[in-house]
Amino acid sequence: MQNLVKHTLYLFLCITGLTAAMTLVGIGYAWFFSEAKELPHLEWLIGSVIVEVVAVILMLAKKGLKYLPDTQTDKEPKDTLKFMESFISTGTSATVVSNRVSWLSANDKLILILQSKIEKGTHVEIITPNEVPEVLREKLNGASFIVTKENVSPEARFTLVNGDRSGAEKLAIARGVHPDHEITIFDNNSGPQIIAMAKDIIRKSKELANAP
Repeated sequence: MQNLVKHTLYLFLCITGLTAAMTLVGIGYAWFFSEAKELPHLEWLIGSVIVEVVAVILMLAKKGLKYLPDTQTDKEPKDTLKFMESFISTGTSATVVSNRVSWLSANDKLILILQSKIEKGTHVEIITPNEVPEVLREKLNGASFIVTKENVSPEARFTLVNGDRSGAEKLAIARGVHPDHEITIFDNNSGPQIIAMAKDIIRKSKELANAP
């Protein structure tokens, strides 16, 4: 849905740009080739109106695009792993919420990136319903593994970076499977309420993991 809205805005801008170009061509033709009586300063008046309209449209479109989340659709698992490597590397903290961690266990490059971030002071959390293999715990020495021990695996799959920095958070939510694996990325412009809900899920998961 977000892609449809974004593409619609881009189409609107293209149509507006083409219309403005055609208008300028028409004015230019009338000005230079028409035998009509010359009107003093007409070109300045028309030009200023066109520039003003185009500036307002671009300003509004730019402001509107800021409130739309980014999306991408991955056809191959390697594309998703590449995104995760890049996304997690942008934050000073990262919390990964997933119903399984097999995807992480199989990606040595991502593990190395996470371990490097941990060694530099980044706080990394992995929230999952099932026990994490000891091999993965050893590879990610310093990461916090939060096991909720839920009987029914949650459907939520997301990664929150900068969760400890209010206003700087970024949230990536995954849904679907390859080749239609879609990731939607929110920030505090495009999805402050959704980020707040993700924080609530993380807090509740920690409470569940610590419950007797």
